[in-house]
Amino acid sequence: MRPKHHVSLGLLGVIGIWLTAGLALPFVNVLKSQTPEQLLAMRGWLTAILAFLLLRGRVATTDKYTYLIALCVPFASLGLFKGIREWGAGPTIIIIATTPAVNFFIAWIFGKKVSTAPIICFCLMLSGIIAARWNGNFNMTGLLWSLLATATNGILYELIVRAKSSSMHRCFWGSVGIGTIGVIGSLDASWSAVNENAELRLAIIAFAFVGGFLYWLANLVAFDNLPVEVASVLAQGETLAVIIVAGILLGEKLSPLQWGGVIVALIATGYLSRWVVKSEGQKT
Repeated sequence: MRPKHHVSLGLLGVIGIWLTAGLALPFVNVLKSQTPEQLLAMRGWLTAILAFLLLRGRVATTDKYTYLIALCVPFASLGLFKGIREWGAGPTIIIIATTPAVNFFIAWIFGKKVSTAPIICFCLMLSGIIAARWNGNFNMTGLLWSLLATATNGILYELIVRAKSSSMHRCFWGSVGIGTIGVIGSLDASWSAVNENAELRLAIIAFAFVGGFLYWLANLVAFDNLPVEVASVLAQGETLAVIIVAGILLGEKLSPLQWGGVIVALIATGYLSRWVVKSEGQKT
């Protein structure tokens, strides 16, 4: 049972997810000189180094779920990045926004009852996201990468909740997994653009810090302090941040239908946020 102030902390973590994703994800396609695997390598290892320093090198843990995070999260990140590259951010985000359905299904398998409020919010948010982000042409490769990201993302959420190690240990091992698969996937890629362009290096470092280290910490705070089904739904609000930031930074303009979708999704997140504060408060 979580005290009410933990719920507030969890909601702050959700806001952190939105902000960091909104600032980082639009640049997956902006940094086109680097492959998705190269971006994963730099994002993963920079975050792992920061976590290693904060842990003062004491990174070993006996918690099996932490090591499973290291095995699962690389495929969630790779599927996301490859999906965005294959058929664009819009359809990729729509598919990944169905992640809560994975968590609902896992809860059902283990006989855990999911309240009506998260399900209602999920349906409303997904409809809003579809209205706001539907564009581009169908691409089977993009769909398969997006489905991989969705399945592993849902499993990752469950592992984050089950792991007993510290937030920084989970951050370190998850980032090691991301960095490793990034390095393996970019063995044949050219790094000349990074070596020759100081501005590109700074942009990639900023992308890795915000979209890696800060994004990781925000997720851990959210899932450590909210029920996994609730946090999973609210985390999809990062789509709204990506839409808004892309509009500001990349000049993307939204139609009235798209703005309507954003509003519907925002209403859904507000409804679920109020519900979880009220329901958790009644338990204390």
